[in-house]
Amino acid sequence: MDNQDTIAAISTPLGKSGIGIVRLSGPDALEITRELFRTESGRDLAEVKSHTLHHGLVYDRGSDDPIDEALFTVMKSPNTYTKEDVVEINCHGGIVPLRETLDLVLENGARPAEPGEFTKRAFLNGRLTLDQAKSVNDIIESKTRFSLELSVDRLEGKFSEFLDSLREELTSLLAEIEVMIDYPDYEDSMVPREELMKDLAGIRERIKEFLADSKDGKILKEGHRVAILGRPNVGKSTLLNTLLEEERAIVSETPGTTRDTIEAELSINGIPFLVTDTAGIRETEGDIERKGVRKAKEQGEEADLALFLLDAGAGVKDSDIKIAHEMDRKKTVLVLNKIDLVHNLSASKFTDKIGGGWADVVELSAMEGIGLASLEDALTEMVWGGEVEKDESIVLLNVQEKQMLREAVKDLQDAVSALEAGRSIDLVEVDIREGRRKMGRLLGEDLSDEILDQVFSQFCVGK
Repeated sequence: MDNQDTIAAISTPLGKSGIGIVRLSGPDALEITRELFRTESGRDLAEVKSHTLHHGLVYDRGSDDPIDEALFTVMKSPNTYTKEDVVEINCHGGIVPLRETLDLVLENGARPAEPGEFTKRAFLNGRLTLDQAKSVNDIIESKTRFSLELSVDRLEGKFSEFLDSLREELTSLLAEIEVMIDYPDYEDSMVPREELMKDLAGIRERIKEFLADSKDGKILKEGHRVAILGRPNVGKSTLLNTLLEEERAIVSETPGTTRDTIEAELSINGIPFLVTDTAGIRETEGDIERKGVRKAKEQGEEADLALFLLDAGAGVKDSDIKIAHEMDRKKTVLVLNKIDLVHNLSASKFTDKIGGGWADVVELSAMEGIGLASLEDALTEMVWGGEVEKDESIVLLNVQEKQMLREAVKDLQDAVSALEAGRSIDLVEVDIREGRRKMGRLLGEDLSDEILDQVFSQFCVGK
């Protein structure tokens, strides 16, 4: 990427819509668009005030036939997203006017933006930290209100502030250690090893607590995998359709209709779930159905949570008992389905035959929607203990960030161990500096172009 050139991209999804935006950023953004923009008053975009909106027509240079009617938003550096001159052309949202306008912009000197290049420029120009830049993509991909709030927290610098505070403390400790190294015979320069150990251990524990909280953040962002299991024709596909409030799975009275797994995303009480409707588990001679049954068992083992359906009207079958023996009951809700067809249902009669130890037992009718709220509450309880509230300590972290923080914890532990063993203060300093360096990398310090490219390649082109 070259920050000296001007980039352009369509920043809204292609398709029919009221408005579509072509965005430019770079030193020639105003010069390029002024050649394409005309108003009745003949205003020059290069001379207008920053952060103003202007109505006009888009023309190909040298032509009197307009491409589209548009609004031009002019934002002059340094008070822009990228800290460069930025122009956004608000066209009509059809594919043709957007494509034609982008082509004109590229023909007049801009180049196509790479994925995430606008946000990368914001980072390279000091507008955002690396942590804040990552949060931009998290906001775009948020699936629930909670994950959106957590991503906005990161954009506002919550994670960066946490790292900065730790790094400042480590910098103070390193300064004290430097004095100890430079003036080893000066008594007033000596900081007791016990005090250093206490300070380092405190920082280490704060990072570990931060990591523990981030696990809950991952749940909010990525959701739990839930497998719907049971023998054929107990209502698994009907339950999935009822949860989704749409017909995604084929419902039939014929056993074995679902021969493969069907996945669907949904949000329950603000928590995202990826629910899988599996093939009915039964003894079968057909190769296709046998593969479906095997895949269903695998889905149950890999899922975070499971729903084990029984037909309340048919009672407990031998196949139900066989399936139950293979399940992890602590992560499974026993669901007694089709209660609308049963009078005087006794859940204890089922658990007496199939055994107890389930995470919860829920009675419902997937067809009628009866008891659905109880099932949703049971799933919520398993995730959050019944209280789905945003914890202010939670921050979303990806795998690489967690690993870097774990390595920093190890560096600080090595420093504490060195102090405990009475080793040279020089060795202690090396471990502290390494831990501090890794925190700096999370903020974007000392990162290679290859790593930066990998981070921003996950973004959409127009962001």
